Amino acid sequence: MTAVLTQKTSMGHKPIAFYSGLLDPVMKGYHPREQALATAAFAVQKSTTIVMGLPLTLYVEHAVFTIFQKSKSTLTTQRVSGYEVILSIPSFQLVRCHTVNPATFFAHPVSDDEQVHDCAAYIPEEESKVGKDPIPGSTLLFVDGSSFIDQETGIRHSGAAIVKAEQQGSSDILQIVSQIPLTSHFSAQAAKLVAIIEALQHAEGLEGTIYSDPAYVTTTMHSSIHQWESRGFLKSDGSPVMHKDLLALTLPSKVAVIKCAAHTNQQDLVSRGNVLADWAAKEAAKTSPNDSEQDEHTLGMMTSKQKNATELPPQYTEKAQLHVRELQEQALPHERELWDQRGRIQSPTDCIYRQESTGNQ
Repeated sequence: MTAVLTQKTSMGHKPIAFYSGLLDPVMKGYHPREQALATAAFAVQKSTTIVMGLPLTLYVEHAVFTIFQKSKSTLTTQRVSGYEVILSIPSFQLVRCHTVNPATFFAHPVSDDEQVHDCAAYIPEEESKVGKDPIPGSTLLFVDGSSFIDQETGIRHSGAAIVKAEQQGSSDILQIVSQIPLTSHFSAQAAKLVAIIEALQHAEGLEGTIYSDPAYVTTTMHSSIHQWESRGFLKSDGSPVMHKDLLALTLPSKVAVIKCAAHTNQQDLVSRGNVLADWAAKEAAKTSPNDSEQDEHTLGMMTSKQKNATELPPQYTEKAQLHVRELQEQALPHERELWDQRGRIQSPTDCIYRQESTGNQ
């Protein structure tokens, strides 16, 4: 980010100060036009120590206000509030100019084809591959996750479940297709993402419509996951985002994930499917493995298919194998040392590191 503060004189604009800075890891994952919004806010903030509330005109080559309005759905609430405060300063005026300004030369070389463009056209209406509307004739699934602490034992129990709707004659039949007990380190959000992952695998090669009541899941699938991926799954402070391994696996090819209302007490198909998924997830959590059993289950998960084959290593799809390898390659040196202490081995078939005694990563 670069900016030049000037003062208008009879001889033209006289430079007073030069500012430069780096985009934070989160903003690096956004579209360049949204980065222009962050740069505009940066310029205004940096100049306040000199301007001191006097009238300030910011010349930019982008339609910053248009970008801001279109980006509210993808920006965090904190960023939106901050930008609103800056852009609404009474003494502040924003002017779009198509001529080359001094700050442009500090940021990147200028070419003729960069001068005139439509900022709104550069902001995609929908970057996600995940649809928001039901897919006609698709496999209909309902997912949910549950996590609670037993008041008597103090142990956390977690689980996930998938419910499928099938049409038989003139009626729709709901069937529980998977109940997944999870180990105690899975939070409620992680359990819901596990349910989504299992549902995507269940609908692999098919068109699927997945209903889920938590906004966290639908927001993650529609936009957040692609932004996290582009910024390397790092938060603004440079630390890795929680559930990074789960997010990296949720990259569907053809699916719609739709948020449904919870606990509506209605009798329509979506409401009944959501209620059954919620009940099935809680029942699965009640049978989750305790701490002494956790090491027997790959990745802390025990699917119904693994109950009789916990000694076997996990079977990943090719896409999942690629993501797991990429995540392991990004491990820090002290993490690799810890793996060595726990006896890690690299599988000759998929090149994924696992713990020798249990088959875990």
